[in-house]
Amino acid sequence: MTSEDTDVERGFVEVGDHRLGYVAAGSGPLMLLHHGFPSCGATFRNEVVEFSDTHRVVAIDGLGANHSSKPADLDAYRIDRLVDLVDGVARHFGGDEPFTLVGHDWGAVLSWAFAQARPERLRAMVSMAGLPFNQLIHLLQTDDDQRTRSDYMWSMRDGSMHEFMTAADSSKLWRYIHEPLLDLPAFDETMQRETQAAFAVPGAIDAGIDWYRANIPERDQLAAAEPWPSADARTAVPVLQIWGEDDGTFSPRFMDELGRYADDVTVLRIPGGRHWPMLEAPTEVHAAMRALLDRVV
Repeated sequence: MTSEDTDVERGFVEVGDHRLGYVAAGSGPLMLLHHGFPSCGATFRNEVVEFSDTHRVVAIDGLGANHSSKPADLDAYRIDRLVDLVDGVARHFGGDEPFTLVGHDWGAVLSWAFAQARPERLRAMVSMAGLPFNQLIHLLQTDDDQRTRSDYMWSMRDGSMHEFMTAADSSKLWRYIHEPLLDLPAFDETMQRETQAAFAVPGAIDAGIDWYRANIPERDQLAAAEPWPSADARTAVPVLQIWGEDDGTFSPRFMDELGRYADDVTVLRIPGGRHWPMLEAPTEVHAAMRALLDRVV
């Protein structure tokens, strides 16, 4: 099925005080897709089309992204509040029925937290290029390699990196993130145009940085951090973990330790893959997702 064959709906959903943009297609059990940072729901457009034959597929622009609400209060970006927000979006589109949650990058971190805190709400969860929030905090507390890899989490909050990321309608940041994707067939002209426009929305990049400000303690406060929902939280929800083997975002040890955080984890490794598995290896990713859905729905 191609995007030309699929009726894609665009709109906004109101949850509490927040307004989130979305694209959606299909009917059936809900599949909710949440992007990472810096990004927007447009990077999941291929999945909206791919799974619309069996699901009601909804890709949202998360809090702060694109034209979604950008609250000034950092508390709004705390991961427990974001879990509540995702639950509200899911209930809007799917009522009280359990749903499938798919996340990339920060969206995957959030999806892991959701699966640990609200397992009864999920049929399954897919994590792309992300890891459990409580595992991330543990690695930042205990692993020098992870702290080095995560230096950007602190340096982009102000100073020269912040200026680079937010200057000139964030066009420099867009090129840094997305130019390596331009040769990928899955990253087409429509996706290029939509992500460029989303980056240029005033305040969108700084609001994305607020996710880090709200959830990743300063270096001198890391030791005392209490990850949410708890340091030893795990989930019984079936999880598909997708990881590009050349993704340098997280210490590779996290993949070996996922069993501490979930009872049922299937792993798809993408040889040569970097940080965008759904764009770099869509055929493999979609097949693995179908296998998971066939097992749980």
